[in-house]
Amino acid sequence: MSFNRRDVLQRSVALGAALGLPGLALAEDWLTLRAAPAALKILPIDKPVEALWAYNNRYPGPPLTVRQGSEMRVRLHNDLPQDTTVHWHGIRVPNAMDGVPGMTQAAVAPGQQFEYRFTVPDAGTFWYHPHVNTYEQVGRGLAGALVVQERDPVDVDADWLWVLTDQRLDRTGRLVESFGDLHDSAHAGRIGNVVFINGSLDQDFKAQPFTRIRLRLVAATSARMFALRFVSARAWLWALDGHPVAVQALSEPLTLAPGQRADVVLEVPASGEALRIQDMFYGDRGYELASIKAQGPSRKQVQAAPKALPDNPLPSIGAPRQAAVQLTLQGGAMSREATREALWLINGKAMKSEGGHGHMPALFSLPAGQSLDLHLQNQTMWHHPLHFHGVWLRQKTGDQWGPVRDTVLLQPREKTTVRLFADQPGHWMVHCHVLSHQAHGMMGHFEVT
Repeated sequence: MSFNRRDVLQRSVALGAALGLPGLALAEDWLTLRAAPAALKILPIDKPVEALWAYNNRYPGPPLTVRQGSEMRVRLHNDLPQDTTVHWHGIRVPNAMDGVPGMTQAAVAPGQQFEYRFTVPDAGTFWYHPHVNTYEQVGRGLAGALVVQERDPVDVDADWLWVLTDQRLDRTGRLVESFGDLHDSAHAGRIGNVVFINGSLDQDFKAQPFTRIRLRLVAATSARMFALRFVSARAWLWALDGHPVAVQALSEPLTLAPGQRADVVLEVPASGEALRIQDMFYGDRGYELASIKAQGPSRKQVQAAPKALPDNPLPSIGAPRQAAVQLTLQGGAMSREATREALWLINGKAMKSEGGHGHMPALFSLPAGQSLDLHLQNQTMWHHPLHFHGVWLRQKTGDQWGPVRDTVLLQPREKTTVRLFADQPGHWMVHCHVLSHQAHGMMGHFEVT
């Protein structure tokens, strides 16, 4: 018998558990993030889950909230038994603040600290995590949300944040510490058997009828993907990877791969009814992630769709001036290219460590203030959410360029084209955000001159 979410779930009403975005990071303050081993009660049993690693003794880490245009000042203290850093996923930071050891900074050794200081130019939903032994450090719990609020309030009744994580636990609730498992790494990655919302197994929420909720979703998993279906509710997609999209009703499941985020506006149904959120990514292993029950005095229902969020101040960058670049993803189980030493490859080469860039040439180069088309080909049998540091992307669908992203999901055997926009000089990482794929070679770097 496996140990899973439904085995341990004690259904309880979590009114307010998803509400509120505490202002923990203020422009004039220094915020401390302390990465350390932790034993935390994240299951509805008496004993804590040991062998976790956490920021500020919280799983996931504390949600950092800051106003658009403010300066963030964060001191990282490393109390782990190994080096670490912090990467600010999706935030357009100066290269020296990007958190990649051996490329943008020296790794922060045990007992040492590092200060991150940068201005947040874009509003939206972002997140932070280490970039050292990422598959283990994120897998043990080191991840948290970074919410950048718009300069002016937006028109919703409530603002909820759900950080989605998973863990692989045995039947007694102990963490299975097989982070380097070769079978996982050669296939879909380390997928946990217990899914958490904000570090909790509570899945029942309440809100007043016809409340409009801005639901910020962060896929902070190591490998698990989501396809979220919103049942018995009106739902609109508002933003992807932190950036506004043209408002559209959600009629099909919303796919979120590791590293991706989405802002959705949900309208709670009439009194006594419940809005259900199902995860259907793994087909017949689908389950109900959460429900929101309509309860209390009814709000007045608004018929119109929500207005679009204000655009972020992305620089105006024109069409590419240089030839397109091909990036081919290879390797994994059932691949001729894969070896035990190099399970995953980009353009026939595997990068062995995040700090091992000295012997690896850049995959491509472009000047700051320009764009570049990338032809991406996934020759493997597995999904790969490809994350680009320091830039933003638009994926081509037919003759149209899609919304702004920083992480694009490639289906097995898929070919696609993205247009990359660069404004910050430096060497930047590109890698699969299935973290064991990254650890076993599917990463590289590019240069913005």
